[in-house]
Amino acid sequence: KTTSKDRMGKMFIDKILLERFVNHPQKVIGIFNNDVQRKQNSDISFTLVSGLFMVYTQFLTQIEGVYYLDPPPTALKEPFNRYMKRFSELITKDIFELFKS
Repeated sequence: KTTSKDRMGKMFIDKILLERFVNHPQKVIGIFNNDVQRKQNSDISFTLVSGLFMVYTQFLTQIEGVYYLDPPPTALKEPFNRYMKRFSELITKDIFELFKS
């Protein structure tokens, strides 16, 4: 098991590498179960490194979306809510946009 903190950068790098390899744009999304790290029984902390996510988004490339089954509180606030959504939005709305072009 890994956290979004450990996997977030990989999505952006994968998109860059795939686009260079196939020579055309690629659609990449990230899906995360949750964003918590548990210590013992009741100590829970969120692992989303929101500032790093924005650096990747602004300076590397933009991915088409990040979806959480159980989003961290930061993901639902501006400006992150423009990029991070609940998984239910992928299934009910965004999936159709991803398959359009």
